[in-house]
Amino acid sequence: MSFFITGNRSINSSISTAVISNPSSGTLLAEIDCNDTMSHVRSGGEPWQVTWIVGTQTTLATFRLEHCLSTGLDISTAGRDITYVMVSSGQSAQFVTKHNVEPGDRFRVRVNSTFTGVVAAKIIAEPLA
Repeated sequence: MSFFITGNRSINSSISTAVISNPSSGTLLAEIDCNDTMSHVRSGGEPWQVTWIVGTQTTLATFRLEHCLSTGLDISTAGRDITYVMVSSGQSAQFVTKHNVEPGDRFRVRVNSTFTGVVAAKIIAEPLA
């Protein structure tokens, strides 16, 4: 069982583009950088709950929900955890995951492969006690 830390606000993703057309696998749809946010992550890590909201307008899309330790796009060297989710055409979906976050970590959403269509994403992260 987890508890939300009293007084800590949730942190919203920083990329402000509402929708992105024809994304590539290198396009960040949404990101939270724990270096730049109002968060103060303790050394050794702390538990966080992350809500991911993703949607596609025109085609089936496979999204990459990534917990990373750097800005590198190669998940084999920059990644801590990755979850692949699929969303049907004209649909949005919400996913909730829990992670041990360390100083400098980031959460980001990308599409798995380049395609023609429109997508949107948002991340909401909350420290747990």
